[in-house]
Amino acid sequence: MTARGINKLTALQVKKAKPDPEKMYKLPDGGNLYLRIDSSGSKYWIFNYTRPYIAKRNDLSLGTYPEVTLEEVRAVRDDYKRLIKQGIDPAVVRLETKNQKQKEAEHTFRIVSADWLKKRELEGKQDDETVRRLNHDAFPYIGDMTFPLLTVEVLEAKVFQRIIDREALSVAKRLKSDLNQIFKSARKKKLIQYNPIEDIELPNPQGGNFAAVTEEQELAPMLNKVWNYSRIHARCLITTQAALKISVLTFQRPGEIRKLKKSYYYPEERCLKFTASKTKQQHVVPLSDQAFELINSVIDLHPHSEYIFVGRNGKTFISDNTINTALKRLGYGGKQTAHGLRATARTMLDEILEQRVDYIEHQLAHKVKDNNGTAYNRTKFLDNRREMMQEWADYLESLLV
Repeated sequence: MTARGINKLTALQVKKAKPDPEKMYKLPDGGNLYLRIDSSGSKYWIFNYTRPYIAKRNDLSLGTYPEVTLEEVRAVRDDYKRLIKQGIDPAVVRLETKNQKQKEAEHTFRIVSADWLKKRELEGKQDDETVRRLNHDAFPYIGDMTFPLLTVEVLEAKVFQRIIDREALSVAKRLKSDLNQIFKSARKKKLIQYNPIEDIELPNPQGGNFAAVTEEQELAPMLNKVWNYSRIHARCLITTQAALKISVLTFQRPGEIRKLKKSYYYPEERCLKFTASKTKQQHVVPLSDQAFELINSVIDLHPHSEYIFVGRNGKTFISDNTINTALKRLGYGGKQTAHGLRATARTMLDEILEQRVDYIEHQLAHKVKDNNGTAYNRTKFLDNRREMMQEWADYLESLLV
């Protein structure tokens, strides 16, 4: 006989069942399912069955009414009866499920990551940059989630797409490596059966044009080489050295820096003003004290040229390969490009200096729209950006030895 054929109770009967002040009593629904009504009026669903192999009777609570409806409890009873036919004890299954869920709840991504980092610390590993990446790009979005919830789709949407959107592909690559190790640790703990990180695909920088250093431990040695470029490469022009430093300090597009005209420089306002090559809009670049002094040191070197950073011919601007060639000579071929300095600054300003993203985007001369759809305004956040640029220059200076 099917479960449907043995059902006896109706939803109305269950709802109207009254307590007996003297004792507890049961209303049978058939198929070993009962509604138990306590003298207090509480109503409990009970499934009574013979445990496989042990052959002992057992009462298994299936929840309370009205939290669990008659229709819902019948579905559970039918599932349990199918398990019993297979020689499986539903009480054991439920306990295992409960233990697994408790185990998962006690092993969130944040907790497992902390265990992994602690183990590495005991092994003498240095993970300052890893911790920074996790704190900035992982914990705020998935830290309190359990591993079964961290699917490929969730990881792509909550973690990696955010990093890709800010063009920090090298950060995404390093974070993927970090997460791969953490998920391997979770798999060893039997929290997951497979590692979804293995199926995460990240885009490659186009033609390698945007290779960028985005870790503080790598930025410091690169800066020291950049600031000493004229010693490393004796034939270096003063203007090349200055253009290289200005590229780091202002992180404007390479073509805009090498083509900077003296007429773009406003010393009384301590800024540069020009038309951004990408947006075709007027752009203001506040200059830090360091950048201001640097431009002042070279602007009069070639009085007959309209450009600030003049090449070897003494008239026109430096070539489009000048900065990239300098970086290659410093040993950063394939690791850092002139254009990648923008990604370097964007990542560090966001993650290390915790600057507002809209300030950074305006400084990069990206099109930024407000809630009203208003496009980039060259003077918007100008005071804030001026403070940010000074903080950026001071931070870079702090890394120099």
